[in-house]
This record gives sequence, C-alpha cells and structure tokens, in this order.
Amino acid sequence: MSVDLLVLYAATIESLEVPIETNSDPTGAPPQFCLTSTSASAPGTFSAGSWVGTYNADTQLTTARTPTIGSAGSLTIASGQSYSLWVKVVLGGESAVWIVRPLLRCP
Repeated sequence: MSVDLLVLYAATIESLEVPIETNSDPTGAPPQFCLTSTSASAPGTFSAGSWVGTYNADTQLTTARTPTIGSAGSLTIASGQSYSLWVKVVLGGESAVWIVRPLLRCP
C-alpha cells in the first residue's frame, strides 16, 4: 500500500478539497474536519468545512472543502510535524468518520 504525502508550510493558509462518494446527498450539514498526529487512533475536535458545488446523484459524488489550514487557520499545523486529516459527514442522523489520504507534512 502506498501512502501519498502532501507538504504544507505552517505559514500558509490553505484549504483542501476532498472528494466524497456516497449513495445519498450529504450536503444538508457541513462536513467536519480534524487534524491529528499520524499516530493518533481517534480524532480530536472537529471544525466545520464547506461543500463545493452540489451532490451529483448520477455519479454519487460531491466535494468537501476543509477550513483553512496553517498557523493562523482553523486547523493549525506546526513545523516538523506530520498529520492525518479526518473527515466526518453526517447523513440521515448517522455520522461517518474516516482518515483522508494523503498524509500532511509540515516541514
């Protein structure tokens, strides 16, 4: 299994777009995101992101956007650290939570 790595610098303010595939429209509630160390087995506090465009029922795809990531963003990062990006989507009263690849690294 290969793990991709995305490098972000602590001073930058970035948002990432994450494709979401689901058989129902999840856009009724904002997607939630969390950064943890790569060794964490559970997420911490989530921050609200946003949806990009609308849900496509034919392809069953939509795109979520993270809140800002960086030293002054909603999701903060520090130099010399690696992170896992977690996403949570609420649909029909249930929450799905998973780790998004690639891993994030702040040099």
